[in-house]
Amino acid sequence: MIDKTAVFCIPVKNESSNIKSLFKTLDKITKSFKDYFIIFVESDSSDNSNILIKKFLQNKKGILLNKSLKHISNRVARLAISRNEYLKYIKNNDKLLNFDFMIVLDCGGVNNNLNSDKLEKTISQNQEFIGIFPTQRMFYYDIWTLRIKDLINYDCFEELFKIYKYKKNIKKTFYKLIGKFMLINYFIKSQKIRVISAYGGMAIYRLNKVIEFTYDSNDGKNCEHVEFNKKISNKYGDCLIIDKNLTNS
Repeated sequence: MIDKTAVFCIPVKNESSNIKSLFKTLDKITKSFKDYFIIFVESDSSDNSNILIKKFLQNKKGILLNKSLKHISNRVARLAISRNEYLKYIKNNDKLLNFDFMIVLDCGGVNNNLNSDKLEKTISQNQEFIGIFPTQRMFYYDIWTLRIKDLINYDCFEELFKIYKYKKNIKKTFYKLIGKFMLINYFIKSQKIRVISAYGGMAIYRLNKVIEFTYDSNDGKNCEHVEFNKKISNKYGDCLIIDKNLTNS
């Protein structure tokens, strides 16, 4: 049992094929906390995501927020707005504002291997950090969100597209800009990888340290997680890590 409280935040659009597995994960990990609350932010689903979430929440502590974003076509811009919706809800709820953690989760099956033991271990062993991110068992997939001081301080896909225009050394460039970072579990030996930004389908934040910030995507041009994490790093310094013990898929 983790003697802490946590609010779980999940953006959703057309996730009926994945969300039942997330429900199972939530059933496992919410029980680990002294108290919990779940916030789903759904936008314009054409499947039965809404019905499934409402049914799941019937006997749970949580809420479904519906945010229509049909006028915005860019997926990342939509996500940034959805994420700011759960931040706004927390800010306007006196009880949730006093919770210990904000845990952000994706629906897409990436968190199927999470369990209460992993969460309890990573929280107890990393009490000095403001943000903790998972890794994956084989390859680290979420390269777009990744920023590591003196190692990767650029948008890897943006850089790759620039090089691709000239069609020179594509394989070599791909490995340099993207491929090698999929192997960070192997070439960075420390158990805790200090980062400026990461995500990997999940983030554990100390709520009182991050609630003042918002997500920003520059109309979808930038990764919303990177902009959010940079604000945290700029204020608090070296406070975000990937914990290799926390594998989510």
